[in-house]
Amino acid sequence: MHVLPILSRLPSRRWHIISGVGMVLVVLLIAGAFSLRQRQLAAQASAPAGVCAPTASASASATAVTVGIIPPGVTLPVTLPTGEPRVVATVNGDPLYAEELEYRVEGTLANHRQALQDAQQASPGSLPPNLLATLEKTPNQVRHDALTQMIQECLLLQEGKRLGLSASLPAAQAMARQQVQLIRSAPASDPARVRFETYLSVNHLTEQTFLTDPRVLHGYRDSLTIIAVRQHIRTGLPAGELPESGISAYIQHLWQIGNVRVFLPAQLGW
Repeated sequence: MHVLPILSRLPSRRWHIISGVGMVLVVLLIAGAFSLRQRQLAAQASAPAGVCAPTASASASATAVTVGIIPPGVTLPVTLPTGEPRVVATVNGDPLYAEELEYRVEGTLANHRQALQDAQQASPGSLPPNLLATLEKTPNQVRHDALTQMIQECLLLQEGKRLGLSASLPAAQAMARQQVQLIRSAPASDPARVRFETYLSVNHLTEQTFLTDPRVLHGYRDSLTIIAVRQHIRTGLPAGELPESGISAYIQHLWQIGNVRVFLPAQLGW
């Protein structure tokens, strides 16, 4: 899911052990078509979350996991595979935790299973081969992709701090309100609305507390910061260079010049 506070580095590790799956949601809320956003909300229906915790926040006990925002599709407690360290990577000294990684893995696999089931019921055999391959990825393949994404998000969030592009609290609050308004506009039976209401219930939130919960707002600030950094990179690209290629190259450069250490064992996907 990050910036940490880069924006407002909250003192407890528990704020950082949360899923980053909702990061895509904010991007869709800003730039996507309504129907596409609605499908994403139905699949995820959660707030975005931060990813890289500052070293100063990592002093919490390694044996106790305090759950923050619970992403859809995750069964608690999340069990770490045998041999997986509590810190799966560090990015310029900021740790990435196994609990969040496994939240992402379990949530992604649950979404993949649901998407396969929906596709088979709607039109068996109609999925393009590349999409089918994505939805049938193994847990270790998903884990590799998820950790790669976490590292890239952390690099972008650190870059956002360096460039002075960290999002503000009012911007995060406005984005949270936009999500709630989007959900409210859907019929009561709409899967997106049902999913969101379930998400609120599981996390002991209401629409009102969703808009003020520090964990939720922390995630939105991270997400908006990443969007701002990506836009900064895009505007600096040479004419004719594809935005995604340029952004990818920028991230790879940050990775190469930074101090990224991965501790996830090879047998678990790295």
